[in-house]
Amino acid sequence: MEKIFTKEYEVTYRDTDARGECFLTSYMNFMADSGLSQDEKYGFVIADMVKENHTWMLVDYEITIYKYVKYKEKLKATTYVEGMNKFYAVRHFKIHDDSNNLILQGKTLVILVDSQKRRPISIPDEHYIAYGVKEKNPIIGRNKLKLSKCQNIDYKKEFNVRYSDIDLNLHVGNVTYLGWILETIPFDVMTNYKIYSVKIKYQKELTYGDKVSVQTEIKHNDDKVSAYHEIVNDSEEVVALLETHWYKI
Repeated sequence: MEKIFTKEYEVTYRDTDARGECFLTSYMNFMADSGLSQDEKYGFVIADMVKENHTWMLVDYEITIYKYVKYKEKLKATTYVEGMNKFYAVRHFKIHDDSNNLILQGKTLVILVDSQKRRPISIPDEHYIAYGVKEKNPIIGRNKLKLSKCQNIDYKKEFNVRYSDIDLNLHVGNVTYLGWILETIPFDVMTNYKIYSVKIKYQKELTYGDKVSVQTEIKHNDDKVSAYHEIVNDSEEVVALLETHWYKI
């Protein structure tokens, strides 16, 4: 049976937006931290992995948001590894508020790679034991997200990868991608709608100094908005595809 890990958080002022509600990017940071904390509990410390030239890279990320909490509210993040297969693993997340209401749930598909040779490596047996995963699941790694490119480009912005955008592995952290695409969303949508669903497909990594173009297509449907996003590097390669879905407040 999967081993579930729980960690508590408090929403700080820097985690809140113009409505006084928790940023989605902060929710993502809470999830990432809870996953890393579980890894460390079992002896898999990220700094040690970096020294060994091993790293987990995100392939897919799916998030459903049910509520946006406010400043100083307490949250509880729970996470577990559902399964592994060869070099892939699937991790689940849930965030609850102080009254145990479900705030958010998420799922990631990750791949273990050799950061020097730039190729996948098999997940060691001790990971299966630590996370309570009894056997390899042949489905994991095969059912990747399929997201479409923009049919039309309604909004576009350019970004340079800053030092503050990169993580311990010296590539752009996964939350930064969402931050970029939100900068292309019209102010009217940002202020009158809320995101309830996010899907992200990471295709290529970005490093310090890279330049990217973030392209967004907006579709309105009654009281909802769907947005389709491409992040393209300066070689015209698509490095990430995203979908965000919004409801009117």
